[in-house]
Amino acid sequence: MPSQHRPSGAHPTALGLALLCGTAGCYHGTNAHDDGAGDGTGGTEASGGSDGGTADDTGVGACADGVSIAPLRRLSEAQYRNTLAELFAPAGIDVASDAATELDRIPVDDGDGSFGILDTRVSDLHARAYYRLADRMADVVAYDPENLTAVGGSCAGPSMPDAACIDAFLDDFGLRAYRRPLTSDERSSLHDIATTSPDGTEAWRSLVFMLLMSPQFLYHVELEGEGDDAQYELDGYALASRLSFHFWQSMPDADLFAAAADGSILTEDGYLAQLDRVFEDPRTQATIDRFYDEWLQLGWLTTFPTTPAFQTFAMGTTIGEADADHLVAAQDEIHALQRHFTFEQDGSLADLLMTDLSLTASPHLAQLYGVAPWDGAGEPPTMPAGQRAGLLTRVAFLLTGNEESHPVHRGAALRERVLCEELPQPDPTQLPPGALDQPPVDGEKTTRQRYEEKTADAVCNGCHHAINPIGFVLEGYDALGRHRTEETIIDSVSGEILATLPLDTAATPAITGDDTVVADGIALSQQVVDSGKAEPCFAQQYFRATFGRSEADEDTCLIETVTTELTDNASIRSALRSIALAATFRTRRVM
Repeated sequence: MPSQHRPSGAHPTALGLALLCGTAGCYHGTNAHDDGAGDGTGGTEASGGSDGGTADDTGVGACADGVSIAPLRRLSEAQYRNTLAELFAPAGIDVASDAATELDRIPVDDGDGSFGILDTRVSDLHARAYYRLADRMADVVAYDPENLTAVGGSCAGPSMPDAACIDAFLDDFGLRAYRRPLTSDERSSLHDIATTSPDGTEAWRSLVFMLLMSPQFLYHVELEGEGDDAQYELDGYALASRLSFHFWQSMPDADLFAAAADGSILTEDGYLAQLDRVFEDPRTQATIDRFYDEWLQLGWLTTFPTTPAFQTFAMGTTIGEADADHLVAAQDEIHALQRHFTFEQDGSLADLLMTDLSLTASPHLAQLYGVAPWDGAGEPPTMPAGQRAGLLTRVAFLLTGNEESHPVHRGAALRERVLCEELPQPDPTQLPPGALDQPPVDGEKTTRQRYEEKTADAVCNGCHHAINPIGFVLEGYDALGRHRTEETIIDSVSGEILATLPLDTAATPAITGDDTVVADGIALSQQVVDSGKAEPCFAQQYFRATFGRSEADEDTCLIETVTTELTDNASIRSALRSIALAATFRTRRVM
C-alpha cells in the first residue's frame, strides 16, 4: 500500500452500601447504579413554571415560549455508530466489519447509572477514536476501486478528480455527512485539499477523512434558521436531523433530506407526514427499547455466577444449559411488552404496569414464570393468577445477580427510577459501625428479618423506611424473579441448604401517601399506578433520554405535555410523539 498522506491540521488534538444506608444519597439504583434522576419532585410539579403553553396543548405549536438553551452536543456513542454505518451503507460498505477494531476503541458513554446520552464529555480518547475511524474509513474507500466508485461516483479513481467530480461527491456524500448542503467556503476548502494532494487516490482519501473529522459530522450543529441571535426556528435540514436523531438515534434518510430540500418539512402537513413515517419506522422501536433498558437499568447482568450457592439456588432450572437464554429473553420480554402497548395497540402506562400477559417466546424464561412460551400467533398466555402484574414483577427488573434477593436494591430502584423520588442523603461519617456490610446469612432468619435488623438503627432508618417496605413486598420473588411463598436459606460459601422459611411479604410502601398494607407485586404495582407519580416520572426520564440533558424550568411545559398524554389521553404512543409536536422541538435558543 502506498504511503498515506494526512491532510494538514488533522491531528487528534484538534477536536476541540453500596447495599445499605452507607452510600452517598442513601442508595442509588438497582445494582448500586445511580441514575441521577430524582429531584424530589416526583416529576415536574415543583420546578418553576413556564408560560410556554399549558398541559392541554398537545398539537403543533404547544409550549411555544420559554425554550431552554440548547447546548452544542457531540453525537452520543450510539448516534455516532449508527450515523457512521448509515453514511456508508448506500455504497455497500459495512463499517461494523471494515472498522471493527476501531469501533471497539470508542469510549462508552457513561451516564453514571442513567442515560448514556447525558454523557457530554469530549476527551482525548474520543478524539483518538474519531481519528482512527476517519483514518480507517478513508483507507477503505480510497484504496478499494469498487468502494471508491460507490462513494465518489464513476469519475472517482486514481487520477486527480476534476472540480465537477468533487462537487458531485460533496452534493451526495458531503451533504449526508454534514446533514445539510455545504457552504461555498466549505466547498472551497475541500477543493483545495483535494487539488493539493499528490494524486487522485490521496485526494479522495483526504476528502473522506476531513468530512468524518469535521465538527459538522461529529456534533449536532444547528446554526441555520429564521430568528435572531438568541432564538430561531430551525431550518429544514436541522429539523430533519433533530427528528431523526430523536426517534432513530441516527442521521436523516433520503426522504427526510428530500423534505428538507423542497421545504415541505417546514409546513405543518409536511412535518406531520414525516413524523408519522419516522415514528412507524422500526428504528423508532429500537430507540424506545433502549430507553427502557437505560431507564430501568435492564441488561446489566450478562452472565450468571458459578458459585456453589448459586448452583444450589438454580437447581431445577435450565440455567447453564448451552441454549439457555434467560438473560437475553428477560430483556427481550420488556421490549415486547413496551412494543405491544405502544406500537401494536394504543396502550397506557397503567396497562404496561399492570398487564398479566406473557409475551416471551423463550421456553427457559417461560419455565421460570410457569407459563407456556408464546409463538407470536393468537392470544398470548397470561401469568398464573395472583402472581404478576406488569414491568415491576418481571424477571428483567427483579434479577439481582446472585442467589440473594436484595430488597434494598429493589426498593431504591423503584423509588428513584419509576417514581423519581430523591432518597434522603445521610452523613456517611455518622453511620453505625459495619453499615456497609451485608447482613450475614442466618438459617433461622429470612432475608427480610436480616435486613430489618440491619437497618433498625435510627441513622439507617431515615433512608430505609422509604426503601425497605417496597423491597419486602417484592420478597415474593426470588433472585431469579421466580414467584415464591417461602424462602430457601442457602449458605453463601458452601451452597448447603440451611432451612426453608415461610415469607412475610406484607408491608406499607406508602407510595400513595397512606398506610395501606400490600402483600404482593400486583397490589404494589397498583399502588404505583394509583399514586399518579409514574406518569410525570416517565415524562421526565423520557425528556432526559431524548434531549440528552437534564430539564430546566423552561422545560416544565414540555414535560407536562408528555405527562398529560400519559394520563388524560392514557396513551404511551401519543406521549412519545408529543415532544416532537411541540413548537419548542423546532426551535433553538442559544443564549
